[in-house]
Amino acid sequence: MAMQLRIVCPEHSEYEGEAAFVALPSTDGELGVAARHASEICTLGAGYVRVCDVAMGTVDHRFAVSGGYAQIADDEVIILAERARDMASVDADQVTEKMRGFEDQLSVLSENDARRAYLYNEIAWCKLLLDVHA
Repeated sequence: MAMQLRIVCPEHSEYEGEAAFVALPSTDGELGVAARHASEICTLGAGYVRVCDVAMGTVDHRFAVSGGYAQIADDEVIILAERARDMASVDADQVTEKMRGFEDQLSVLSENDARRAYLYNEIAWCKLLLDVHA
């Protein structure tokens, strides 16, 4: 039995399709969701959403998310993510180059510059995207 999965970001819809099983990086620990799961809303931390199209144990898609919320109800999982990216589309060299640029910008800012928080978040996102490639 399959359920519907949607991964939505403020700028775009990252994924929509059927899934037999989904593993979510909940802030309370990893949460596994299969068809007929009880209704639930949870917060997501930075991590990976793993999607099994046909059966639990065979990961067909992996998405990096930087946080957000997940709603589980009526055999549908809706993930509202701050950021989401299909790991199959990640170019490690491009991400590494971006991360170096953010680190270079960070190195010239004073300790109390407000832009540091933005750069720290960008570097953390790049590291999350590169973690699977390491």
